[in-house]
Amino acid sequence: MAYEDNRNFYRVLINAQCKIRFDEQEVMGVCKDLSATGMSFALTQQKFPVGTMLEIEIDSQNREIPSFSAQAEVIRPAVERGDEYVIGVKFHKMN
Repeated sequence: MAYEDNRNFYRVLINAQCKIRFDEQEVMGVCKDLSATGMSFALTQQKFPVGTMLEIEIDSQNREIPSFSAQAEVIRPAVERGDEYVIGVKFHKMN
């Protein structure tokens, strides 16, 4: 059976630092890809259960591109890749 990608939105592969806030804590991660409805990011010492709500912020390094922030929900279990966890989230609200 051939793999079909049923996504409605394209993913943009990026490698940008992001701040992840949860339960009055903050950790730094790396955004791996971004789409209109969600993103995945990597963390080295943290993973979150499915359903966890997070605040995510990506600061722009280019004055022509605005910074990005969103409220997001973890939608799949973390995938361990080497020394990091890759986490997928769905956006609920973007600012």
